[in-house]
Amino acid sequence: MKYDKPTLAMFMGALSTIPYEIVTRILMTFGFAKYSVYQLTSFMITLDRPNAILGAIYSIILGCVLSLVFYYALKFLNHDYFIVKSIGISLLNWLTLEVIFMWLIEGRNFIPPRPINDYYSEMIGSIVFGITLGLLFRYYLFKGYKKSTS
Repeated sequence: MKYDKPTLAMFMGALSTIPYEIVTRILMTFGFAKYSVYQLTSFMITLDRPNAILGAIYSIILGCVLSLVFYYALKFLNHDYFIVKSIGISLLNWLTLEVIFMWLIEGRNFIPPRPINDYYSEMIGSIVFGITLGLLFRYYLFKGYKKSTS
C-alpha cells in the first residue's frame, strides 16, 4: 500500500477538530462561552442559526485545509518543534477567521455581538487544535524524523 502523507495530514487535521470542539463545549457547559466551535462555524453557513452538524462539516474541511498548508509549510520551516509551530499556525488561522467572521457575520448584525469570553474560548480551543495536530504530526507523520545535532 502506498503511503500518502498529504492525505494523512488532512485526516489528522480533521481529527484535531474533535478535541477543539470538546474543549469549547466544556467551556460552554460551564457558562464560560456562549457557543462551541462547531456552532460558531455554522454561522458562516446559516448566518443566524447555530447547528453543530453543519459546523462540524465546515470545521473538518477547515482543519483539513489548515493541516495540508501546515504540512507543506514544514518543508520551508524545518521539522523541529512541531507543537510550537502547529500552535502558531493554528492561532494565526484563528485570528484570520475571527476577523473575517466579525466583518461578515457580527459586523452586519446577523447575530448579536458575542461576549468577550467567547474569544478566549475559541483561542483556547485553537491552542488545543494546534497541540493535537502537532502531536499527531510528530508521532505518526514524521515518526522516522530524527533531530539534527549541530
